[in-house]
Amino acid sequence: MLEVKKARLEKLLMQEIAELVLRALQDPRLEGVVITHVELSPDLWNAKVYFTTLTEGREQEAGKALEQAKPYIRSLLSRSLRTKRLPELHFVFDRELKRMERIWERL
Repeated sequence: MLEVKKARLEKLLMQEIAELVLRALQDPRLEGVVITHVELSPDLWNAKVYFTTLTEGREQEAGKALEQAKPYIRSLLSRSLRTKRLPELHFVFDRELKRMERIWERL
């Protein structure tokens, strides 16, 4: 039962955060940022939010912008989600996805 709840919350967090990045955050450093997936810790207290950029070389500034927007994102999530506790967000650049893109381009 916990795994179902965890998977459902991961999917919901990914959708909500992606929507916020796309529509609510007006930071130009977040242009072209895509949330790829969310991974919750077993206790549901921490969430790794994986992201990538559509433009090469903008990973660091996008990561900084997401970190600066984290309190605002959490406040908006707390309003839209009906959970007892909102996990702490940790933004992580999705290096695996970029690596796969490079391999695909070479093929």
